Amino acid sequence: MTPEDSRFVRRVHDIRHLISGEWTWDVLVTLHRGPMQYTSLLEAIRAQDSDTGWPGRKHRRLQDSPLNRTLRRLEQGELIRRHRELEFPYHATYELSVAATELLAVMAPLATWAETHTDLVDRARQRRRAEDGTSR
Repeated sequence: MTPEDSRFVRRVHDIRHLISGEWTWDVLVTLHRGPMQYTSLLEAIRAQDSDTGWPGRKHRRLQDSPLNRTLRRLEQGELIRRHRELEFPYHATYELSVAATELLAVMAPLATWAETHTDLVDRARQRRRAEDGTSR
């Protein structure tokens, strides 16, 4: 599919809605390491530097409620799978679906593009912060 295809914009919007959310990428990238139990996932994300430098991130430290919402949304979107133990002690393990693994693979060139154009990204980030009245 190319930008000339009439379905291109619709599919881009579909992707945007599937992967929207403040902590979506943190969860997907962390689960790329392999299946994780809830508490390990939470700790691993908290250990990462989650400051993107862009205004709009409401919280710098992931809490239980936003992680639960993010996991539920990603599970509904079939980007992660949840396995719950049926015996005590009950715990859930999360892992990427095949589709999410493919998504991360196709995002790699976009991340490379952003790395190549850091000057453009930095200028855009600074302008956005100025518009939002955020300093950093």
